[in-house]
Amino acid sequence: MITKERIFELAGGLIKSSPADDTEVYFQEGDYHLTRFANNTIHQNVSLTNAEVLIRVAFGKKTGVASSNRLEDARRALDEACGIARVSEDSPTYVGLPLPQPVQEVNAFDEATAACDAMSRAERVRGVVEEAKRVGALAAGALTTSHAQTAVVNSKGLAVHHRGTEVRLNVVMMKGGGSGTTVRLGWKLSDLDERSAARHAAGRAVKTDRPRDIEPGEYAVVLEPQAVGVLTTYLAYVGFNGKAYHEKRSFMSGKLGFRVTGPLITIIDDGLDPAGIPTPFDGEGVPKRKVVFIEKGVATGMCYDTATAAAEHTQSTGHALVSSSSFGPVPVNLFVSPGDSTLERMIASAAKGLLVSSFHYANIVERMKVIVTGMTRFGVFLIRDGQIAHPVKNLRFTQNVLEAFESASALTAERQSVDGLGGAMLVPGMKCESFHFTGKTEF
Repeated sequence: MITKERIFELAGGLIKSSPADDTEVYFQEGDYHLTRFANNTIHQNVSLTNAEVLIRVAFGKKTGVASSNRLEDARRALDEACGIARVSEDSPTYVGLPLPQPVQEVNAFDEATAACDAMSRAERVRGVVEEAKRVGALAAGALTTSHAQTAVVNSKGLAVHHRGTEVRLNVVMMKGGGSGTTVRLGWKLSDLDERSAARHAAGRAVKTDRPRDIEPGEYAVVLEPQAVGVLTTYLAYVGFNGKAYHEKRSFMSGKLGFRVTGPLITIIDDGLDPAGIPTPFDGEGVPKRKVVFIEKGVATGMCYDTATAAAEHTQSTGHALVSSSSFGPVPVNLFVSPGDSTLERMIASAAKGLLVSSFHYANIVERMKVIVTGMTRFGVFLIRDGQIAHPVKNLRFTQNVLEAFESASALTAERQSVDGLGGAMLVPGMKCESFHFTGKTEF
């Protein structure tokens, strides 16, 4: 990897030679390594090293963006961006580049993760495979490790730099007609407990064999963290974007200060919290600010980039995508606050209901009501008199997420990192007293 000083030198040279009124250089370089396995056997190792420079320029309100992953072609990318800007219409939302602000440094770089080689990844995959063989299951999935550095430099004097690491394990277990899955995310290799992850997926694979038919309808549900993560992702996708709020396309529009979910629900975004995968600044180089979107059920905040903040006469919260995407700001460091329960206690409290491991193939039906439809996957179980009775076949759900979270009656104290909006999300398990299943399957 090239040094921070060399990155700033490269970016500074491009900005100095730019004829534009405003010039922004976004730089990212990283090494990415993957070990993929199936049928209890490693079958692929892949490594990728890449560097990309992305340049945004503006002549007045005419903007252009171009990129290259050949650093020697960075000047050509600048010329392309300028050419695009000169022939573009004025962008009514462009308000200029952000001024420099103090950025709090965060430690998100782990030497062990950065140094992890194919043999080290293979040893961890061995642990997964051994857990699969212990129960007669077949394991598939991937273990990835990466380390990257990011910098943003602009013609207003802003210059920020960050480097970090990431480790990700995806596991699917199959045994007979049963299946289970789990994901583990983080920035420290030492935090990855692959055997615990594998045991969870293997247990689901064993217990979901020969599922029984069940009629769709309204059920109390105990949702494991992966299922909670899917619902939270869609809530954030349609609700927490400052541009959508300004354009009245968010369910939060006009509802700040009002209750939108049950009182157990608190959702925040915090790019500096080491419990997630920290990033101290956004795609424009603006420092991340902690934003509380929902506090004890009440809508309290919104995330902004430079353009949407100007429209709302407020300050950016540091949630811009690269080159201030037309989509608007995105919360990529989400946290759902925990409760004081456990999955076992939530199951024991249900007279009749369903334990749901995860959802997939989810999509928005109606964004203003946050109605989401999708399928259960990798384990659904009937709960009867506080006990897991037997596995059931997968169901389709169509559910207003706000209403589901309104009926939340318990959250686990333990949380798990799951996939979120372009990053990791830390969420607990959740019990909802009402959840709508609208169709059934034959598997």
